[in-house]
Amino acid sequence: MRLEDELIQFESQILFMLKKVRQMFQLAQEALRTHDKEKALSVIEMDDYINHLDEDINHQATEMLSLLQPVAKDLRSIIAGIKISTDIERIGDYAKNVGRYVIKNQSQNSQELIDLTLNVVDHVMHQLDDMYDALENNDADAAYRIPDGDDKIDDAFLKTLVFIEEKIHNNAQEFNYPVRLVTMLRSLERAGDHVKNICESLIYKVKGQHIDFG
Repeated sequence: MRLEDELIQFESQILFMLKKVRQMFQLAQEALRTHDKEKALSVIEMDDYINHLDEDINHQATEMLSLLQPVAKDLRSIIAGIKISTDIERIGDYAKNVGRYVIKNQSQNSQELIDLTLNVVDHVMHQLDDMYDALENNDADAAYRIPDGDDKIDDAFLKTLVFIEEKIHNNAQEFNYPVRLVTMLRSLERAGDHVKNICESLIYKVKGQHIDFG
């Protein structure tokens, strides 16, 4: 197979992987909203599939590098693809953490706290949607804009933390599993950082520039 055909297949696999991770978050959000442990378990099981996709993508990249000896933009596409796949795999882990949280908890927290948490997940999914479009279109300009959305994730995360601290301070009896909840929320907040990494990789792929969004 020619390098051009291999690259098309390679990039299609990366998009497919990102689409599946987006589905994980959708399912995780539903599990969190309804406290559905079966859906939560499905999210956890999907993570194994994502891990296998990551391995397949890296294997394909290795073969292209060793057998087809790409140069210039083709080489950047492969290097960027390896990094992007790794970041997508990590984002999938954070969806899995939501599933684990739902399974381990025996009861729901207040509706207000659930809504705040769902809002964090929603912002992550918006970031993934924007990232998918940018990757599909090799849109470096969008990759410069998308990291700004991380502020919305951070704001939603901090708003939820303030609510949790107030509940703890007031010794709210209905407040369940604060440590588990905060751990899960922190992992969701880190998803935005990995989206930034993907943006950096996309810019490198398209323009050959090294950008650090911090």
